[in-house]
Amino acid sequence: MTEKILAIAKEIEPRLIQIRRDIHSHPELGLQEERTAKLVADTLEELGLEVKRNFFATGVVGLLKGGKPGKTLLIRADMDALPVQEENDLPYRSTCDGKMHACGHDAHTTWLLGTAMILSRLKEDLCGNVKFMFQPAEEAPGGADEMIHEGLLENPKVDMAMAAHVSADMPVGKLIIQDGPVTANPDFFKLTLHGKGTHGAYPQNGIDALNMGVQVYNQLSSFVSRLSDACDEVVLSVCKMEAGTSRGAVAGECVLEGTVRSFRPEIRQQAKEFLENSCKAITQLYGGSYDFYYEALSFPVMNDPAVTQKVREAAAKIVGEDGVVSQFKKFMGGEDYCFVARAVPSTFLYVGAMNDDLFPPMPLHNSHFQMDERVLAQTAAVLSQSAFQLLND
Repeated sequence: MTEKILAIAKEIEPRLIQIRRDIHSHPELGLQEERTAKLVADTLEELGLEVKRNFFATGVVGLLKGGKPGKTLLIRADMDALPVQEENDLPYRSTCDGKMHACGHDAHTTWLLGTAMILSRLKEDLCGNVKFMFQPAEEAPGGADEMIHEGLLENPKVDMAMAAHVSADMPVGKLIIQDGPVTANPDFFKLTLHGKGTHGAYPQNGIDALNMGVQVYNQLSSFVSRLSDACDEVVLSVCKMEAGTSRGAVAGECVLEGTVRSFRPEIRQQAKEFLENSCKAITQLYGGSYDFYYEALSFPVMNDPAVTQKVREAAAKIVGEDGVVSQFKKFMGGEDYCFVARAVPSTFLYVGAMNDDLFPPMPLHNSHFQMDERVLAQTAAVLSQSAFQLLND
């Protein structure tokens, strides 16, 4: 079976590269993925799958029924792009101003289509069903939970699930497949500090909100270094700060926005309390006031040990034992795939996509992000092999 999967993957690789470049050239933001969704649905129908369009907004679900009875496996890909201006000089660069597939979702969509191409040819040997989930709005506002509410995990009932994401930390040919939590709590905050504006020549007549903002900023920087346990993975970052409208006026308001990433609920709560207490202390000291907003969007993706082990075994048949990394650092990014992973036994793997010989390494969400397109056919083969490992074992 592995030889058959690899042969089909090699055969369809040129088409997968063409599909990925087409999607990359036409990026669409969350809940706007109409062109991408049509391409996906049309391709799945060509392969003979049962297809549901507009499954929560622009989502698409395809169902492949195997030739033998068995369980149902869900495989997920996200379709949305980011509000980033691409700066790569490529023939297939983004044609949409201010939009770019800078997180690899164009590859995710493509390799899941490749998986459908492979499994549709081998379906008579497959026990059970494969449900293909093409999700809108992973970046924002989040589409996985909404698709579940619309019945994604029913008819037929999903027994297990898997998903893959490109990695900017690993070279092509390497897969990170580890147990336990693999993404963090992705929380966001907004702190609005209210002072009293005044003439810049007479600061004593006002309450400098920018000064309060600087004091709060400096206070927040001590949370990780002095108030959290060194053994706890936690990040608190102020990513945006705005104050003032004139170079001659003391600012009457200052806004700080940022994110907290953690893995344990008690650390999440500690960070939230520290943020508000810092605002309270600084504004009381200078005579101002504050508004506090904290949003806990989701929770970590947890990999099920049994499902993860079978996927590791399957992946090794495609990339070799040396290509599978079972222990690696946790990723501080968030993932709304966590809603799927919470509902059914699941695994979430990272696919190395870097090639220093072709382009300089760049992080995800960077305007110069690129990937080695060999990951497309390779990952389609890994997911296909994993489907047989999970359903036919």
